[in-house]
Amino acid sequence: MNSTLVEQASDLDERNYPGDLGTMEMNLTAIEHIARTCAERGVHSDLPRQMATIAERAIAEGHGDKNYLAVFEIFKKPTPAS
Repeated sequence: MNSTLVEQASDLDERNYPGDLGTMEMNLTAIEHIARTCAERGVHSDLPRQMATIAERAIAEGHGDKNYLAVFEIFKKPTPAS
């Protein structure tokens, strides 16, 4: 396991996702850029688009000012019906 994740394990346990080094909104901007670049270059873009959808959901649920680990709160919930 990556040492960064090990260091952040207690934050996950405590549902603490400080956005002081980067917010979900900032990450969404980067993910959208990656998805656009993939599409422009003809590279498979399903994964970055799915990541963007998850980040958008996290932001909609009030985690926009938290770091990317806040997606854990999204993963704990059932997938909404399509």
